[in-house]
Amino acid sequence: MMKKTCRRIIILPCLLAVTACGAEQESIEQWMQHAGKDVHGKVEPLPPVQPYQPHPFQGAAPGSPFDPGRLQLARNKIKGMLNSNRPREVLENYELSQLKLTGTLRLNNRYFGLVQTPDGNVHHVQPGNFVGPNFGIVRKVSETEVVLEETVENINGEWVQQKNTLYLLQQEQGAKP
Repeated sequence: MMKKTCRRIIILPCLLAVTACGAEQESIEQWMQHAGKDVHGKVEPLPPVQPYQPHPFQGAAPGSPFDPGRLQLARNKIKGMLNSNRPREVLENYELSQLKLTGTLRLNNRYFGLVQTPDGNVHHVQPGNFVGPNFGIVRKVSETEVVLEETVENINGEWVQQKNTLYLLQQEQGAKP
């Protein structure tokens, strides 16, 4: 008898919970059906699209900017500024990566750089000497370095000045940032 009573006590609340859940779900579904009936959204229309009006190009200089003749004129202008008629110096025949600054000399408060070529020859440089294939001019010689100013052509075909340095110590050689 006791078992039957325990079963009833356990089963009765479970049946009530299941019945309540079913009734609650029906009321939720009814509410959802009726809740959306009176709601109407309003979307504002997009603004009108204005037609594209092209404007004609009114450049100052006639002709294409990619015209090889124009680029050649610019190259000739910069090369004329670099005095290409002067005799080339020995160190202009080498890339800077092939040259090593092996020492410096100080004479009457002036420094001279000792630059070694790949074939082992050593040449002295001072401000005003030319070094490397990019019209590199020695601007300064100090106790530990030779500072060059090169004229190089950038990706736009323009000639620009670039500093480069040869170091005495085993530091990395190259353009300064």
